[in-house]
Amino acid sequence: MEKQAPVPSRFCSRLKLDFIGEKEPKMSQEWTRDDLLILGRGFMVPRIFLTAAELDLFTKLKNKALSVDELCSKEGWDRRGLTILMDALAAEGLLSRNPDGKYSVPEPIAKYLVRDEENSILPMILHGCHLWQSWSNITRIVTTGENTYPAERKTRPKEETEAFILAMDVVGKLVAPMIADSLDLSGYSKMLDVGGGPGTYTTAFLSKAPHMTATLFDLPEVVDIGRKRLTEAGFVDRVRIVTGDYTKDDLPPGHDLALLSAVIHSNSRDSNRNLFRNVYKSLEPGGTILIRDHFMDSTRTFPAAGAIFAVNMLAATSGGNTYTFEEVKEDLESAGFKGVQMIREGQNMDQVVSAVK
Repeated sequence: MEKQAPVPSRFCSRLKLDFIGEKEPKMSQEWTRDDLLILGRGFMVPRIFLTAAELDLFTKLKNKALSVDELCSKEGWDRRGLTILMDALAAEGLLSRNPDGKYSVPEPIAKYLVRDEENSILPMILHGCHLWQSWSNITRIVTTGENTYPAERKTRPKEETEAFILAMDVVGKLVAPMIADSLDLSGYSKMLDVGGGPGTYTTAFLSKAPHMTATLFDLPEVVDIGRKRLTEAGFVDRVRIVTGDYTKDDLPPGHDLALLSAVIHSNSRDSNRNLFRNVYKSLEPGGTILIRDHFMDSTRTFPAAGAIFAVNMLAATSGGNTYTFEEVKEDLESAGFKGVQMIREGQNMDQVVSAVK
């Protein structure tokens, strides 16, 4: 009997994950009994996949097929556990299993899941492992209003911080050039990227506007990653890197353009008002603030990706949320900004609001 190639599970085909840059996921208009049962157990395949990522299995199997015994001997893992895990991965088509009982990574998958590959999305997947931990607390947060995870972030392990920042780089590489290309940057000369992380948006804006220079402002444990990425991209000579905490420290002055990319959803509205005042002080008269984020409609149910992302902020922060355009407009105006407008529409955190000092 001819062996059939594995096909994606019904869960994966029905509930397509919404990555920034893709179209809004389409759900059926009616949820059937079977659909709801699938939804209730939909975590199983993703958890298997996340465990493989945490073990870095795809990298370990790069360009070579290994048996369970060979991996266990090398890594000190449990034979029973690894056998069950790898067979499940093979059943989903995420690994291949040859007649000799050795496993390998299919080539189309390897380029995305092997560490240090140019197109690797492994950092984003590893960030998903950390989201698993925070999302597991949602029931308790909703019923008690208590969230211990933000407190833990103060002592977040270095590898978790790096996974988060590099995950933002994975997403940003798709969206940042698109955002930059949609804007007229000809009238600006010095940009401030607040909470700019790996420098993905700084790179995209400087690529679009060769006449511009930039300041990248972020926490000390983050800017080293940004410096490395900017050096690799050939832009470090056009960027001043400043460390600090925008909730406590004044932002560096003298800029005519300030960018808050995927920043405001981490904060409460009170915190955002303080941040907007801080940005206002850093801008020259006539300077512009740009905010990239989800901006919800008045029902707070559209865009759908923004409603789901608000739950992520519930799980991961003490006061974060996704906000309506009117809320952001009101908070910008309270800081002194004028001419608040939506200059780019979108559904996947690719909306942009601008205002002028």
